[in-house]
Amino acid sequence: MKSSKLTFKVQYSDTDAYKVVWHGSYLRWMEAGRVDWLYLNGIDIKKLDEEQNIVMPVVDLKIRYVKSAKLLEEVIVKTNVIEYTNLHVIFEQIITLKDGTLLTKAEVKGVGIQNGKIMKNLKSIIGE
Repeated sequence: MKSSKLTFKVQYSDTDAYKVVWHGSYLRWMEAGRVDWLYLNGIDIKKLDEEQNIVMPVVDLKIRYVKSAKLLEEVIVKTNVIEYTNLHVIFEQIITLKDGTLLTKAEVKGVGIQNGKIMKNLKSIIGE
């Protein structure tokens, strides 16, 4: 499986009154990283939703904030899958500054939902 690596420049809308990144912005960047990982690995989430009525919500999130990014800094979101079963997938997501300084590290657990029910064959979508 391929890793995903996205780069973002911190915008005013990502920051709080002190011009440091608001904690929720990291979650938005991680979502983009997971979607990018899926596409890089041949999984089209729009098609899954429209053609098979499958969505992949987050059911658990373990996150550690280490350091805050600031306005106009470049951040890199790295996404890998560290575990997947027929019931869930766990993504490891690491956000750093361009120079490698660790900002945030998270494990994000998602499941497959098809027609309102938890899928028991998620591995068939994630693959090897």
